[in-house]
Amino acid sequence: MVPKFSLQTVLDVRHSRAEALEVEFGKLLSREKMIFNEIETLENTKESLMATLHQQMSGDMDLFVVAHLRANINQHIAAIDKCHLALADLQIEIESKRRQLVSARQAEETLDILKRKEIKKYKEKEAIHENKEQDDIYISRNYQKRQEVDVNKDE
Repeated sequence: MVPKFSLQTVLDVRHSRAEALEVEFGKLLSREKMIFNEIETLENTKESLMATLHQQMSGDMDLFVVAHLRANINQHIAAIDKCHLALADLQIEIESKRRQLVSARQAEETLDILKRKEIKKYKEKEAIHENKEQDDIYISRNYQKRQEVDVNKDE
């Protein structure tokens, strides 16, 4: 039976930390996707408002409607700019979290490699011990056979 890895608790902690970072990273990516979708929706609405404004400016113009459309367009532009700033900040946070995740996975992998090496070393020692025991058994049997042969010769 393979002995317990002496650093198993550390490995478990590192594994838990890496999993927690993966969850956080996934949430950040989800938030990034939501912001992308929001920007796309705002851009589409802005384009629709621009098309409506263009229609309103041809022929007889209702200045109140035109002013209202322009105000809406400006609000959408401001919202789009705000989303782009939020997206830029979020992408910095995502990159930071990505680096933390990679570092955590590397630390976990390092301990996992140590664990595998320790198990391999134990199995090698066990195999050597088993081979020595097997050799001892063969030597013992051989000795017994010689003793029997010597006894049979004496008779």
